[in-house]
Amino acid sequence: MKKQSKYQEVVSYLKNGIESGRFPTGSRLPSIRQLSLDFNCSKDTVQRALLELRHEQYLYAKPQSGYYVLEQGQHQDLEIEVTDEHASAYDDFRLCVNETLIGRENYLFNYYENQEGLEDLRQSIHKLLFDQALYCKADQLVLTSGTQQALFILSQISFPSQAKEILVEQPTYHRMNRLLIAQGLDYQTIERGIDGIDLEELEGHFKTGQIKFFYTIPRFHYPLGHSYSEQEKRAILDLAAKYGVYIVEDDYLGDLDSKKGQTFHYLDTEERVIYIKSFSTSLFPALRITALILPNAIKEAFVAYKNILDYDSNLIMQKALSLYIDSQLFEKNRLARLSNQEDYQKQIEERLANTPCPLPHYPLHDGLLLDLRQYPKIASLKHSQLKLNFFEEAYLGACPYQFAKVSLENLEKVLNYLKAELE
Repeated sequence: MKKQSKYQEVVSYLKNGIESGRFPTGSRLPSIRQLSLDFNCSKDTVQRALLELRHEQYLYAKPQSGYYVLEQGQHQDLEIEVTDEHASAYDDFRLCVNETLIGRENYLFNYYENQEGLEDLRQSIHKLLFDQALYCKADQLVLTSGTQQALFILSQISFPSQAKEILVEQPTYHRMNRLLIAQGLDYQTIERGIDGIDLEELEGHFKTGQIKFFYTIPRFHYPLGHSYSEQEKRAILDLAAKYGVYIVEDDYLGDLDSKKGQTFHYLDTEERVIYIKSFSTSLFPALRITALILPNAIKEAFVAYKNILDYDSNLIMQKALSLYIDSQLFEKNRLARLSNQEDYQKQIEERLANTPCPLPHYPLHDGLLLDLRQYPKIASLKHSQLKLNFFEEAYLGACPYQFAKVSLENLEKVLNYLKAELE
C-alpha cells in the first residue's frame, strides 16, 4: 500500500476526527502550529490540508481565532458553475487569499529579497509545469507582474548574440505590437495565417543575423486560433539553433489544450526557448502573475533588470496562488474551463447546423473566426453594427480586414445577415 504524504495524513486525520465526532460541530481544531508539530511537517502543509477541508465545507475559519467544525451534513462537493468560466476560479482564489491572510506570515508584508519570486510559488509552479511535460529546474523559473512586464524586460536586455531586432508574427498579441511602437524598438514581421507561416521566409529573417528573438504564440494563436504542428515546431527550432535565434513562446492558452500538444520548450534541446505562462488568462484578468522558464544565458540579466522595475511582485497574491495550485484548485478549474469550452463549441455547432455559414469559418476558444478573403462586401460589413472583431490592433500596419471574430451570442444574427447579403 502506498504511503500517505504528510498532507494526506493531516487531511485524513482531521476528516476522520470530524466524521467520527472526535471534533464535534462548532469545536475549535488544533492550531496550525500544533498540527505541524504533531505531524512533523511544515505549517504550509497543514494550511493546505485545512484549505482542502474548508473547500469541502468541513470547517470554517475565524480571523485571529482559528478553524472550527461545520455542522455535519452541511458539507458537500462544490458544483462547478458553467455560466461564467471565471466565477468558480474567482471564488476558489478568494478562499486562498483569505487563507493566506489568516496564516499571518510576517514575511508576506515585508520586502522579499529573492527577485525570482516567492519560493513557495516557484516550487508550486515547478510541480505544475512538470505535470504538463514542461521540464525545467526550479531555479530557471522567474515570476513577473504579468506578461507585459516579462515582454518589456526581454525587449530591453541584451541577448548573447547582441542582435537588436525582434521578429513578430502578424497578426499577433496587440500589447506586443504596442510595446514595439511605444519603445521605438527595431522589429521585423512575418505573416501568420490560418495555415501557419512560410518557413523559407522565416529562415530569410533568421539569416540576417539581426534577430534577437522570435515572439510566437504556438498554441491557439491570437487572434486566428492556429496551432503549429509538431513538425512545424521542430523545423522552427532547427532554424533557431542554426542561426542563433531565441524563441519566446507565449503559451497563454496552453491550459485549454485538451490534446496536450508538445510545446517548443519540450522539444528544445539547445536552450533556445523562453517559455511564458500567464496565470491571468487561466484564472482572472486582475491576477498579474506570469511565470517564465529562462535559459541560463539570459536569466541573470533578466532578473537584474526586473530589480530596477519592482522590488517584488505582490507576495500575498503569490502565496495565495501557491495554495491554489497545491490544493488542486487550479486543476479543478482548468478541467471546468475545458468542460465549458466543450459546451461552448457544441452550442456553436448547433447554431451552424440550424443556420449554415456561407463563408469559410474556423472555431476559436471564444467564438467563430470568419474568413473574409473572398467576401465581396467588406466595407458594408465593417459598418453593419454587428459587433464583429476585425482585430485592428493585432496588426502593426493597416488592418487587411481578412478575418473577423463573432461571439456565440451574436452568431445567429451575423449568419442571417451574411445569408441575406450573399443571396
